[in-house]
Amino acid sequence: MRILVFLIGYEIYCRKEIMTEKFEVWDAHVHFFSFSFFKTSIKMKGGETSVSDEFVLLKERYGIETPPISPVQLAKRWIEEMEKYGISKLVLFSSVPEDTLSVSTAVTAFPDKFIGFFMLNPLAEKIDLEIKHAVENMGMRGMILFPALYHIHVYDELLERVYLLAEEYRLVVFVHFGILKIPIREMIGVKDQIDGTYSNPTDLHRVAVRHPNVNFIIPHFGAGYFRELLMLGAQCKNIYVDTSSSNSWVKILPYKIDLKTVFEKTIEIFGVDRVVFGTDSGVFPRGYRIDILNQQLEILNEIGLSSDEIQKILSGNIKRLLGF
Repeated sequence: MRILVFLIGYEIYCRKEIMTEKFEVWDAHVHFFSFSFFKTSIKMKGGETSVSDEFVLLKERYGIETPPISPVQLAKRWIEEMEKYGISKLVLFSSVPEDTLSVSTAVTAFPDKFIGFFMLNPLAEKIDLEIKHAVENMGMRGMILFPALYHIHVYDELLERVYLLAEEYRLVVFVHFGILKIPIREMIGVKDQIDGTYSNPTDLHRVAVRHPNVNFIIPHFGAGYFRELLMLGAQCKNIYVDTSSSNSWVKILPYKIDLKTVFEKTIEIFGVDRVVFGTDSGVFPRGYRIDILNQQLEILNEIGLSSDEIQKILSGNIKRLLGF
């Protein structure tokens, strides 16, 4: 049943009209999900099943393709998607700390197509060296924090050095708050101990005030903490929001709200200069989530934004944040 749903969805994506001809699109939220990512995640799961057998199970149960062993070959697959849909650049995420090398390899091979962000384990030993290595030797331009995954508040003193290094290297800091579900890890069988008590965006307030020269991006409009995200954005001008994913979190709110209203209210509080487009694309054969781009383009047009304003959201803001 899951394979059928996945494939039907894939066919729908393929039938979607491409609406990007008049805009330059930089997608600021794409998971690379390399062979190394899958291998690392399968090992995290444990058990006696071999890596190759796990890949077979993922294909049979969910229709997920085994990525090529070479990150360069996987990068070429993404470039094919970019050319198909008219996407200019992707920000690639390493979705486990161990996968930064794969992302770095893709970025090094195709610097005109990709920008790399690395996932940081804030509890790792010698974290200073890890960040310096990621930036100086691997070319990363941003770091990713998952407080609920590592059970640490973003205002913990342990992270102060992280923010100082982010300022020194001019790194964008991507912080996931709100509902945290990692479907690909769930499919593999990784039992993450996610703790939502670390998931409130207002935790970032004192950090943002203390580090006004560090820019923070919160994905998925706060993923359920929409009110808190708006409060934070109203008070801290170095807080940005990304638009990525299907944003199904709207269904769990105690009042009715749709994505158009979410965009309208976000732009009212943040302005068009602090909203960054992303899709949360990841696995194949689904590939690039053109359905999300088209849906959001329709909404941006419906709410009456000018072409220049839409262009800021689709690429201008992330280009400015990254110094392009």
